This record gives sequence, structure tokens and C-alpha cells, in this order.
Amino acid sequence: MHIYKSWFWPGLITVALLTVLTGWFLTDPIDQQLTEAANAALEPANSWASAEIDGRDLTLKGVAPSEEALAAALKIAADTRGVRAVDDQTTLLPLADPFSFAITKSDDGILLSGNVPYGDSRARILAAAENAMPGIEILDEMAVARGAPQGFFDLVGFALRQAAQLTNGEVEISGETYNISGTAANSADYDALGAALRMPIPGNGKAGEIKLAVPVNTSGG
Repeated sequence: MHIYKSWFWPGLITVALLTVLTGWFLTDPIDQQLTEAANAALEPANSWASAEIDGRDLTLKGVAPSEEALAAALKIAADTRGVRAVDDQTTLLPLADPFSFAITKSDDGILLSGNVPYGDSRARILAAAENAMPGIEILDEMAVARGAPQGFFDLVGFALRQAAQLTNGEVEISGETYNISGTAANSADYDALGAALRMPIPGNGKAGEIKLAVPVNTSGG
């Protein structure tokens, strides 16, 4: 019996230590594999989201562009094979109500401010602004938000084209309401601005406050 005790307890301790160490060394590779699998499943449709896994428990982080996108990402996370539970630590983009956008034109250039949808919206609007008013300095103060109305980009494109015909002024979109004020570059532009506003405004736009002036030193027209 004495000999049995002499090797039994040290052996049991050794086995226990090896079990703990084996679990320790195997946990990180397994977590890493699950993390990579979850993130691969999220790409590219849900690139805003990132997954981290610890002990088969997944933590989802990121700023979701919409409630639908958040629900889709949570489902992907929960359906990832090997994941035991999902901890949702995501947030939603702020909701802008009304969703507003403004173009302010002055001698210093143009200022783009207000709200833009998630994704490539900012790049699209900046490219459209450069195309409508080439060579003019553009200051970007746009903020990403939810709540853009249908036809938003069509309405913004129309606003940029009209802003190009002003020497100074502001074009504002608030929801679907279209407001414009400022001084036209010349009589021809003044007439063109007024004619465009008498037609249906793109993007389901509805005319709001219209205050246009023509330069007093303009000749002809």
C-alpha cells in the first residue's frame, strides 16, 4: 500500500497538469479558427461587423448601417459552426429625421454638409460635385446616418447642377423638400434655374423655399 501511494498521487497530479496545459494550448488555435471562420462569413456584405471568439463565445462588434444589416450579421454569427453563444455589442448608425443635406457655395469654394447614407455615398457625392463644379475647392463635412429618402442621389445630383449655376448661395435638401437661395451667375443661369424648378424635381423632390436673384451688373437676357 505504501508503494501504491508513492507513485499514485504524483502521477495523478501530472495527468491533471497535462490536461490543463493541453486545454490551454489548444484553446487559442480553436478560437482563432472560429474567429476567422466567422469573419469570413461576414464578408463582404457585412464588412462593418467584426467577430471575436473566446471559448466558443462570439462577440460581435461594429456600427450597423441598418436594422436589417444587423439582423443578418447576428444570424451569420449564430450560424457559425462551433459558436456556442453570441454577445451583441454592436450599435446602429444614428437615425437622421429629417435626413438633410446642404451645398453652400461661396468665393472660398463649396461646402458639403449634412447627412449621407452608409457605403460609397460620400465618394459618389464628392465625384459628382467635382464633375458639376470642376476646379472649385470642396470642403467635406458630411456625416453618415440612416434615414435617406428614396431618390436621394437623384435629388443630390440635381442640387449640385443647380449649385453650379450660382455665384453664391445654398441648396438644402430636408427629407424630400428642396430649398434653394442665392445669386445666379447670369441671366441665362437664372432663367435655367427657374425653368428646372417648374418641372418635376428628380428624386421625388418637392419645392420648398426658393429665393433666387440675378446679378445687378448682368447685361442682356
